[in-house]
Amino acid sequence: MTGSATVVSMPIRQGIWAGLLVSWAALATTACSDEKEVAAKIAEVQRVADEKLKKVEQTANDKVAAMQKQLDQMKSDAEAQATKLKSEADEAIAKAQGDAEAQAKAAEDALKKARAAYKAEGLQQLAQLNKQVQEVSGKMAKASPKVKPLVQKQMKDIVKEQQQIAKDLAAFDKAALDGLGAAKVKLVQDLAKMKQTIASMKAKLA
Repeated sequence: MTGSATVVSMPIRQGIWAGLLVSWAALATTACSDEKEVAAKIAEVQRVADEKLKKVEQTANDKVAAMQKQLDQMKSDAEAQATKLKSEADEAIAKAQGDAEAQAKAAEDALKKARAAYKAEGLQQLAQLNKQVQEVSGKMAKASPKVKPLVQKQMKDIVKEQQQIAKDLAAFDKAALDGLGAAKVKLVQDLAKMKQTIASMKAKLA
């Protein structure tokens, strides 16, 4: 009985193994098919990604190129504008220098005329005072012994005052425009001082 069972089970086992082999083969075939499909999908995804990456890179490169072109144009425009402004500035400076030189020359001429006028006026007033000094000097010989020494002392003061007035007149030759007024005042004061001395001498000799 046992031998019969063993003989009967052999075909069953063979059938089971055969079924398993078929299943495994089917599974292996299915697995291979899935792997190829997955690989194909991965390749397709990679291809699409590569194309998108290329497009992004191309777009980025185009934007960079456009920006660089814009920057180059801006640089060129800035250089042209700078050149134009420099040229205009050079012209303005040259014109200003020309105007300044003309104005400086006119101011220098005016200063020279003012110096000469003040000096001539001072010389004229000094000449009038010197004439009076000569008149006083002529009268001094006839002065009394009491008055004569006093007049002689003042005559020495006259000499000092004449020397100071001569310095005042010489100062006009180098006086700046803003210094003419002060030089004029100093001359007037010294002329007035000499005039007072002469008046004092005349009063003593009268």
